[in-house]
Amino acid sequence: MTTGTAMDFERYEDQDGVRLAWNVFPNKRIEASRCVVPVSTLYTVLKEQVEQAPVVYDPVLCRCNAVLNPYCQIDIRAKLWICPFCLQRNQFPPHYRDISPSNLPPELMTNYTTIEYILKRGAVSLPPIFL
Repeated sequence: MTTGTAMDFERYEDQDGVRLAWNVFPNKRIEASRCVVPVSTLYTVLKEQVEQAPVVYDPVLCRCNAVLNPYCQIDIRAKLWICPFCLQRNQFPPHYRDISPSNLPPELMTNYTTIEYILKRGAVSLPPIFL
């Protein structure tokens, strides 16, 4: 596969404990249908993030339940972000009203590819689930 967006996956494995089966994602549905090996991820669970403090708010979700991340397209003037999975346009929540190129939330910074959230709502007391 020769098209798509190339990313530095070795850096993400060292930084976040994530290893992907591909180094380029398909950009078109026809390219995705031709993939023999599925797009998949190996994730090192509970990897310590020593340089990043947890954020104290709920994650910003798309209608498809994907989370706002550095690979989303954003329109700062319109206060919109586009989900890279379903291409749905989403409004930023009210607490992002001061967003600007020089004042980005942690979810949109490339060095914050893994974020720990401290949820405002009561968390369900369940043990961790590993797949």
